[in-house]
Amino acid sequence: MKRKIIVFEINEVPNRVIDAYIKDKPSSHWASVTKRSARFIAATPDKIQLHPKLSWQTFHRGVPDHEHGFVEYNQTEAAGKPHFPPVWELIKNAGKKIGCGASIGSYPVPENTDNVSFYLTDPFAPTFETVPPYLGSFQRLNNMAVQRSGRNVRKGGFGLSEVSSLLFNIPRLGISVSTIYKTAKQLISERRNSTRIVRRRNIQALLTFDVVFKQIKNSKPDFSTIFANHVAANMHRYWAAKFPNDYEVNRMPEEWRKTYSGEIDAAMDEADYMIGRLDKFTKANPEFTVLVVASMGQAAIEHEPAHNQLIIDNFDAFMSALGFDQSDYKKCTGMEPEYVVDFTHSDGLEKFRRVCQTLVINGKTPTVKPINDTQTAFLVFQNNIDIDSISVGGKSISISDAGLVIDEIQDMSGSTAQHIPGGCCFVFNGISDLSAHSNLEAEHDLVSVTSSILAALDVDSESYMRSPVPAVVDALTDKPVHTSNKTTKTTKPEMVVG
Repeated sequence: MKRKIIVFEINEVPNRVIDAYIKDKPSSHWASVTKRSARFIAATPDKIQLHPKLSWQTFHRGVPDHEHGFVEYNQTEAAGKPHFPPVWELIKNAGKKIGCGASIGSYPVPENTDNVSFYLTDPFAPTFETVPPYLGSFQRLNNMAVQRSGRNVRKGGFGLSEVSSLLFNIPRLGISVSTIYKTAKQLISERRNSTRIVRRRNIQALLTFDVVFKQIKNSKPDFSTIFANHVAANMHRYWAAKFPNDYEVNRMPEEWRKTYSGEIDAAMDEADYMIGRLDKFTKANPEFTVLVVASMGQAAIEHEPAHNQLIIDNFDAFMSALGFDQSDYKKCTGMEPEYVVDFTHSDGLEKFRRVCQTLVINGKTPTVKPINDTQTAFLVFQNNIDIDSISVGGKSISISDAGLVIDEIQDMSGSTAQHIPGGCCFVFNGISDLSAHSNLEAEHDLVSVTSSILAALDVDSESYMRSPVPAVVDALTDKPVHTSNKTTKTTKPEMVVG
């Protein structure tokens, strides 16, 4: 049987969260699927920064961050780009059909779209080209939603043309009746209980899943991806509510814990819906195998309640306060409270770095993280701040004139969990029990999982890639369990960071 693989990229979800959900909901799709899955731990080998904007590039390109060089969302050029193409490019060049479903780092659409069944770029893409083109209506609205809702979920902000285009394309986009119902239910729920507005992130994930899944069902490519971030967003915020005993001192108030204790499970409920649909699909299409993977995980961290945050409300006013004209730069997409700016000339970036050394906000200077000669990411972010002015080169400027605003945080959570190297990794299909391939006693290098995908599809690995994990390859290809797989433990890879 010719094998086809769907990679469900469920961002930052560790086995801890899956197992807790299964314990509480033993009749869930999560429970039934993982029971017959081959389960592993995949750990990113990244050294520069433990962050999904790097680790997904690591997974896709099959090399650690210091080799591929991609360090920001929306980064299109890096030293390693010509040497380490994404895995779907290798598969496509081998003559197999591919589909990309909003994977991080997937922008732009390949110039050569031969063997591309569909291509939806990530939600940080600055433009909205897609394959097929009608997916662009969803891409535009999805990206606008990401830009409007960073730390807080914000209402509105969409033009009539964007909404009309999406509505016109709903039938062929594949947005399900179930998702439309859940969207309506969500809007009613948040009117009755304002704290429920945070669950809009779950709806956005459902919409993306529906759109991508429709493409998979229609085109049945040899390799495809589906990206979902909603569980990660909720874990960052509400880990202290779901796992209150993970801390020596849980600094979040008891009432807050009660209010938000169900948010991670609510996100997992929607992921459960996705797992269920994938499971049903594989049973009807036995040539398909699903690899569920997180490029890293999360765990509890020290924290404190966050009542407000400083953000840039008017980017042009902020840059003007620093002495820049609008012709000097272009604002790029990023994840608030981190901003990305691309200067017309390299001397613009040098000037920006110099000015930021004189920019004092509540006694601190911004963090500036150059990406290349003209582009940089930067942070002005501070929590629990009470100021009315900043200083630039010794000159006092009101925060309103500087385009800044102190934004009240709607759920009082900063971050109660952060990134760890190890994330979930499991394989299932619709016809077999693969659980005998499992190994949860060791961490497998994330880039070895990438090599395993190529091996399972009979695509040659590149010379720079790590060896595949035999048990993962066997699970992906539904091969019998070898004695060595059951008796030999996998050694922790040297490049895995703790």
